[in-house]
Order: sequence, then C-alpha cells, then structure tokens
Amino acid sequence: MVLDIINSKREQYKKHILNKTKYDSIYKWDALQQFQENWDVNAEDFKQMYEKSFSDEIASDLWESEDFYPKRAMLELLDYNQEKVRIMFKNLLNEEKDIDTRVEFFLFDCNTLRNEIIKTNPEFMNHYHGGFSMISIYLAFKYPAKYCVYQYPAFKKFMESVKSKTIPSDKEIVRFFKVMRTVNILITKDEDLVESHKNIRTENKTYLDESLLLAQDFYCNSDIL
Repeated sequence: MVLDIINSKREQYKKHILNKTKYDSIYKWDALQQFQENWDVNAEDFKQMYEKSFSDEIASDLWESEDFYPKRAMLELLDYNQEKVRIMFKNLLNEEKDIDTRVEFFLFDCNTLRNEIIKTNPEFMNHYHGGFSMISIYLAFKYPAKYCVYQYPAFKKFMESVKSKTIPSDKEIVRFFKVMRTVNILITKDEDLVESHKNIRTENKTYLDESLLLAQDFYCNSDIL
C-alpha cells in the first residue's frame, strides 16, 4: 500500500464524514449497538435473541440485499435445530481457538444443517454464509476492536486504489482482518478525524467505543474519496 495515497484518502474521508447531506453510514454503528445490547448466546429463546440482535429496522442491507439473505437463512437453521446453532456460535466466538478453524467449522456446520434441511425442503439451497460477509459481521459485532466487516468487492477495489502489491483473495478472510487492523491504525492517527466521527456518533446517540467499523466505512467509501 502506498502511504501517500492512504493519507490523501484519509483527508478526503474526513471531509466526507463532515458533510451531513452526504454521509449516511451511521446506521452501521446503530447496528453494532443493537447487537451489543441484545446478543446473549445463552438466551433461552435463541431465535428471538438473534432477531433482536440483527434488527431489519436498523440496518437490513447488511444482511439482506439482492441474492443475499443470510439472516433469513439462519432463522431457518434455528427453526431446524436451535441448540446446534447455539453451539456453532459459541465455537465461532470463542477467542481461545484459532480463527481459521472457527470459521471453517462454522461453515461446515452451516453446510451440514443445510444438507439436512434440503431433504424435506428442496428450495433451501443456500445459507449465504459461504462468502464470509455475515460471518465477519458476527465476529466484528462481538469483538468490534478486533474484527472488521468483510465486503470483498469493495475491499478489493480499495486495495487496488492504494496500489497494494498483494491483495488477499476472497477466501483469505484472516489476511483481510490483518490488513484492516493496519488500515485502522493509519486512519486513526488523524486525531481530528477520530474526534469528528465520535462527535457524529454522540449526536446520533449510537455506539461510541473503539471499533474497526471506521476502517470498514473507510474502505467501502474509497470509490468516492
């Protein structure tokens, strides 16, 4: 990555977030706050808890868009076997285990449940977690300072725009997390930017603690910076 390009984009991003008529990304922090207030892996009614944690009234486009319905699919998995899904999430969010292994087993379990459901419901062909986007949301919302929301097309475009010599493939989510931690360090060196964005979040009464959502918002807006 070329540092001068990132610094230039950082300056443009700072101007972008201060433009109240154009900046419309605060819903991401609303969604994070919603998750933090509701997530409880030990909840008796896991499905109800899951629905509250990912409210469509807050940020539905993170988990529902054209040909992308991971929340809807997870609710189907929960209807089929709530306790199995509970164990899946406990394993995925267990920081004592290797992240590669956690993601791999979560996908394996999603595939297993899908294959069981499809025997009686042939239309249930896709659980929509294979592209890692929704899995990254689970991780990023549970551990906001460590993981970042993964949207590969926007990330790849950003990496190309900053002239990165090596770009992680769409399957290398762990490398993506590492890159975004570095990007977050670079953009948060600008104290004015950090303070300005915190003021915006304060005004909107939304999530205020540190998170890599700032890095995600930065790379997703790179095409206009």
